[in-house]
Amino acid sequence: MKQVNRNYEPLNEYTTPLAGEPDYTNAGVIKAVGHYGEKYSVGKIEYQTFFNEEYQYIFTPYWDVIDALDSSVFQGIPGISMELRLEKYYRVNMQPVFITERSPSKNREDLWELLEAVGLDYYDRFEWLIRTDLRCGNDNLIVERYREGTEEFTYEEAAGREAQLQYGDHVIVKSQTQVSTNPSVYTEKMLRLLATGAVVSFEQEGLQIDRENRDSAMMLLRQQYYAAKLWEKKKHQQGVERARERGEYRGRKKIPVDAVRVKEIAALFHQKKISEKQAMERLGIASRSTFYRRLKETRE
Repeated sequence: MKQVNRNYEPLNEYTTPLAGEPDYTNAGVIKAVGHYGEKYSVGKIEYQTFFNEEYQYIFTPYWDVIDALDSSVFQGIPGISMELRLEKYYRVNMQPVFITERSPSKNREDLWELLEAVGLDYYDRFEWLIRTDLRCGNDNLIVERYREGTEEFTYEEAAGREAQLQYGDHVIVKSQTQVSTNPSVYTEKMLRLLATGAVVSFEQEGLQIDRENRDSAMMLLRQQYYAAKLWEKKKHQQGVERARERGEYRGRKKIPVDAVRVKEIAALFHQKKISEKQAMERLGIASRSTFYRRLKETRE
């Protein structure tokens, strides 16, 4: 892993951490959503309040995960100077750009509707953000709730449950063949596992992937995984072309959706009253691409 700057001198009061113990702390994990739905844990964000009514946000980047990603997946955390490569970034007595651009302000007319939609009866924009799965239109970042501490899991317990894993957890795998004997399946499963930030140990091989070597392991897995996906797409397109030449291709059957219903849901979605996931569920659409095609059709 590349070197992290742990000796940075704060430039002003807004980047100087507050002293003393906070009376309240809430935390989330910032995740970058990849092209095929894989989620990369790129950092932790904490919100702390103090008895004197001061507050601060703390951003802790997970550099070993970040270093494995290219700009097509991760472009940085908005409002944070990633080029400084700090261990922690502080925003004191101010709302960071990351928060203001993806959570409702006090002045929104529909504020209480948005709060009630996630079960809140008080105004807390950070808690609201954690309870939603909304993305800002400028990036592919989401925030999920952080679990305190680290835990140890067997591979049987962790397999297919990446959402339960967090940075620093330890997953013990009996052998690489336990993951899969199929190379493409192995690549995808290992990529999604390492993307959580968990340490993975292989008992039989005596290997361990941790913060020191995660970036190189993930880069290799990502290259293989994305190359396999592109190959699958190419083979599908070739099959479509051959079927079209034979006059057998009719295209995908359009999912029947009530146009009026689509307009109603689209309005709620654009007003940020419901999330993308909620809108898709209400319309009975499983594919994001289909969902956005329907939105485009309503505009046209």
